Parts: sequence; structure tokens; C-alpha cells
Amino acid sequence: MKLSLALLSSNFMAVSAFQISSPSFVGRKSSIVRMSNNNIIVDAPMPTPDTEGKSLKDPMGLYSPDSEERKDGRIQTDDEAEVSKSIYDPLGIYPNDSEERQNGQIKASEPDLKVIKAVIDPMNIYSSEEIINNDAVMSEALPFLTRPIMLDGSMVGDAGFDPLGFAQTEEDLMNYREAEIKHGRLAMLAAAGWPLSELFDKKIALALHMSPMVDAADRAPSILNGGLEKVNPFFWMACLVGASAIDVYGISKSKSDDESYFPGNLGFDPLGIYPKTEEGQQRMQLAEIKNGRLAMISIVGFAIQEFVFKSGVIDQSPSFF
Repeated sequence: MKLSLALLSSNFMAVSAFQISSPSFVGRKSSIVRMSNNNIIVDAPMPTPDTEGKSLKDPMGLYSPDSEERKDGRIQTDDEAEVSKSIYDPLGIYPNDSEERQNGQIKASEPDLKVIKAVIDPMNIYSSEEIINNDAVMSEALPFLTRPIMLDGSMVGDAGFDPLGFAQTEEDLMNYREAEIKHGRLAMLAAAGWPLSELFDKKIALALHMSPMVDAADRAPSILNGGLEKVNPFFWMACLVGASAIDVYGISKSKSDDESYFPGNLGFDPLGIYPKTEEGQQRMQLAEIKNGRLAMISIVGFAIQEFVFKSGVIDQSPSFF
């Protein structure tokens, strides 16, 4: 028994090395203690490489005043802490004289308002008067909205109607007017030809010993009504070639440097009915654009009406025909 105790004591007192660390807080230093039979050697504290030189925060005061971290100046106080995060205050909880607002930490939850058109404020919703334009011109087509910037009223038929803001530049406005004129003229031809075809198609077909294009309900061929397969393919080819030729000519006119050109001006006036005076020309252009817009609505109405009621337009409104 005595021999065993002696051996254990000898092994325990043998030269060994172990590390006694300070409490496990981030950034603490540790000391190396070596023990032998005769003496105890305590080495100087060695810093851990992962926290050396880094600032530490101690909001709960765990580091004692005489700790080496505080002596080294690595413990950062609340006053010295650098605040880098922005604070959003949509409800306006922080007062104007708060430290956060004075330091510029309070950020707007929405970007600053950029005024790109006239703004009216009849209900005094806007807090700043700088963005309000009390002299804004209202749209004639939509009186509750301001007139779009590009639609200044100088163009014939301009009633300030562009609620979706398609025309952003002068070039866009001219392109849309060209398209409107083309579709309006085509719609006027279709609005006249649709009921006329229903009136005279059967009579002409019988006279020429051909099968009529309209169906038994006097409906003209259309995408909704069907019957387009009855049309001769050469007729479609002739329509395509003719429309393409007119369109190419119109594009060449619009790209020319002719100062007298305006959208839709193809110089086609075989009967000489276009007025010579500027006032008369404005009146003629206005009549064309108004009738074209009405015709575009009418032709859509014809197609939907016949599809829904399953009868021709001439049968639904016989008083006109």
C-alpha cells in the first residue's frame, strides 16, 4: 500500500505542463503554469490570437474594472460605440430633437417624392406647398386628372386623354397619332362595309350565280362569326399588297423633311375637298379623327353584338337599314 501511494505521488509530482484559463469570456487571456517537485513557475499571460486588438462590448458589465481587457482599452462603452445601422421610423415616434435624428440615423421608409408632372391638391393632402401647382391645366377628357405633359392641346383632337402615360416623348406622340389615323380610316371603311355587305351580299351573289358570304342569320364573316374560310385567298393577297404599299408610302412621307407633313397626310385628295384655309383644314382634320374614333368603337360593337345575339346588325336595327 505504501509503495502504491509513493508511486502515485511521484507520478503526480512529475514534471508536467497544463494551462489554467481564465473564465471563458471572449477575449480573455490565459496563463501557463508549470509544476515540478521543487517549484512552481507561472509564465506571463499570453493573448489569444483570435481577439487580440479587437474591440469588445460588455453591456452586462461582466468584465471587472481591473481586468486586463479594460486596462487595454478594448472594452467599448455605450457612448463610444459607433452606430452604423439605419433606423426606420414610419410612425414618427422619434422626436425631432432626439439624438437619433440629430445623428442622421432616422431614414425615410420611402424614397423622396420626385415631381414629374403637375400636382393639384384640392383636399390639402400634401404637407409641402413646393410640389403643388395651383395653375395646373386639367384634362378635358378626364377632368379629375391633370393634362399629360406631352398633350398640350396643339394637336387636332387632343383632349388630354392619356391616363396610362403612353406618350412620353414627342416621337412617341407622333407614332401614336399615325397609328390612330390608320386604324381610324380602316375602321370607317369597315363600319360602312359591314352592314352594306349584309344588305347586298345575297343579292349580288344570286345575280352572279355564286354562293353568298353571309350566313343564314345575315351575319358577315368575322373571327367571332366564322366564315372567313369562304373568302378567296387572292382577295386576301390583294388586300395585303395594297395595305403594304400604302403603309410603305406613308412611312416614307413621315420620314421625309417635308415641313408641311403631319400624321396621316398622304396627299390623297382626288376630289379636291380639302380646304385651303388653315381654319378649314383644322376642322376637316378634327372631323376625320372624331369619326375614326367612333368607327373603331362601332366595328368592335358590331362584332360583339352579332356574336352575342346570333343575328346580323341590319336585323337588330332595321330602322337604320
